[in-house]
Amino acid sequence: MDSGTQRFGVRWSRLVWVVTIAVTALVVIVTAVILRAAIHARAGDSAVWLLLVVEAFLPIIILVALALFAPRAYEVNPDAIVVKRLGPDVVVPRDEIQEVQRLEGVKIGFTLRLFGCGGFLGWFGLFYSRGLGEFWAYAGNQKDLVLLTRTDGRKIVLSPSPPEAFIAAAQETGESQS
Repeated sequence: MDSGTQRFGVRWSRLVWVVTIAVTALVVIVTAVILRAAIHARAGDSAVWLLLVVEAFLPIIILVALALFAPRAYEVNPDAIVVKRLGPDVVVPRDEIQEVQRLEGVKIGFTLRLFGCGGFLGWFGLFYSRGLGEFWAYAGNQKDLVLLTRTDGRKIVLSPSPPEAFIAAAQETGESQS
């Protein structure tokens, strides 16, 4: 992390904690039940056994893949705003950012998930709402939201903690670039 870079956390809401714990527990239970069935099927048909083993581990593979794309932190540096993830980071270059502002959840309204995750490890992916239109979200809660508007009109919703400090850092870094 070079000088001029500020890092902000992603604070999960209670709903995200509950959904993440519940989904993880459910996947562990289902995997155990299917593996137990596979142990009993092993003596009989090997094709059934193989199918059950694959079926048992598929939900775990899906959860791990989702975890790669969940937001872990945000960085504001002189060159870009970065959404840190276990997988590839989302990098928005400074010269592509038109505006950074606080976003009230009321402005978003009801959202429709087009492609993404809505609760397990946060809200991330492509969404749509009447208030914003189509937007990408990388958030851990639905209260501390910041809207990043790109010069081409695309929107990104983040939930940095604390949001006011994030906005100040983004505006400060943007002004020092000009």
